[in-house]
Amino acid sequence: MTAFQEHTRRVGERTLEALPVPLRGEIYVISFRIWRHDSFDRRHPYLAIGYNTESEVRRVLGGGGGGSPDPGDVRWSYAYWPLDETTGIVGHGPEPATDDPAGAALHLAEIKELGLWYEELDPEDGNGNENGAREEREARDKLLVAHFDDACVDLARHLHTSGKLTEVLGRPVPIVPFDMYRAGYEPDLAEAANPPEVVADYLAWARARARAREE
Repeated sequence: MTAFQEHTRRVGERTLEALPVPLRGEIYVISFRIWRHDSFDRRHPYLAIGYNTESEVRRVLGGGGGGSPDPGDVRWSYAYWPLDETTGIVGHGPEPATDDPAGAALHLAEIKELGLWYEELDPEDGNGNENGAREEREARDKLLVAHFDDACVDLARHLHTSGKLTEVLGRPVPIVPFDMYRAGYEPDLAEAANPPEVVADYLAWARARARAREE
């Protein structure tokens, strides 16, 4: 286990332990929002851990206004979830000095050790070839995204297999990782992050939505 992985697991456990006790019986999903300081800078990602509740679903469905939202969408689409960044932050959070400076430093050290870090690349690669620098950055970015995805999936699996999630909430609930700039990839991450029986309802909804978009 790497130092960053160990740190991520500790933060995840502390975040669950800090969930409001009166809401624990109503929490039906844990959200893992993957984001970055700069939307396109893959070198500085962070994970914002949040949740949604049954009462929030009822509030949105009963809110009136123009049109009636689909109940499945309200329950499972992060567009309807309260994306709170105060519950738990791992990595290069929006407030670097206070969110998770230790995690940010460990993540930075790990990606440098793996050879994934890059400084701002010169627009030319030294031979007058602008495409060379761009292609190198794109290749590194793909590896950086995969590396942080793996860390988030590992944390989710740990919260399940360690029993911490069930200990805090009294039952297992799905953990849904998502990155708003990679819409459509959520089912793959969720399937990797959860036991099949825990994530089945979410996956059924997500795959039905994907089929509907293709029709």
